[in-house]
Amino acid sequence: MTDYFIEHSKGVVIVTYTNGGKLKAVKAKRGILPLLGLGEHVPELEKDIKPDGYLQPVKQMGKDDFFTKAQKAWLEFYAERSSLEYRFTVADGGALKQIGKHLTSISGGSAEALAAWEYILHNWNQLDSFYLNNADLKFINSQLNKILNLLKNGKQTGKATTGSDADDLRRRFQS
Repeated sequence: MTDYFIEHSKGVVIVTYTNGGKLKAVKAKRGILPLLGLGEHVPELEKDIKPDGYLQPVKQMGKDDFFTKAQKAWLEFYAERSSLEYRFTVADGGALKQIGKHLTSISGGSAEALAAWEYILHNWNQLDSFYLNNADLKFINSQLNKILNLLKNGKQTGKATTGSDADDLRRRFQS
C-alpha cells in the first residue's frame, strides 16, 4: 500500500492506494475532510496521479514544516538582538507549536504561517517597549493576539488612557 497526502487550508488529507494501485481510503489526518472538489484531485487509480498535482507521497511530508523553519528564524532573531544563544526548552517548543497552529489557522497554510512569523520577527522593533523587552517564545505565545493587532493596526485594542483610574478618582475628590 502507498500513502499520499494533500495539504489544504483546513488540514491534511491522507489518501491510501492498495498494492494493486486502486484507491482504498481517504482520511483526514489533521483538520477536516473537504468532500467538495476532492474527487478532482484524487484519482481512482494510483497510476493516474499527476506528478505535479496535489497528491504528494507521505515520504515527502515533513514532520512539521513550520516548526523547524520558525525555530531557525527565532534562534537567528534572538542571537542578532541579544548577541546571546537562546536556551530553547520544551516549553519554548510547545509555545512555538501553538504560535504555528494559530498562524496557520488564520493564514491558511504552513508556508503562509511561516511568512507571518518572519514578518513578526522582522517588524519586532515597531512594538511597544513592553513587548520589545520580552523577547521570549512563551510570552509571545501568550500575547500573540495583541502583538498581531499592534503590527497590523499600529495600536492596542481597547481604550487607551493617559492616566490611571486611581488618578482620575483622586482628581474628582479634590475638586
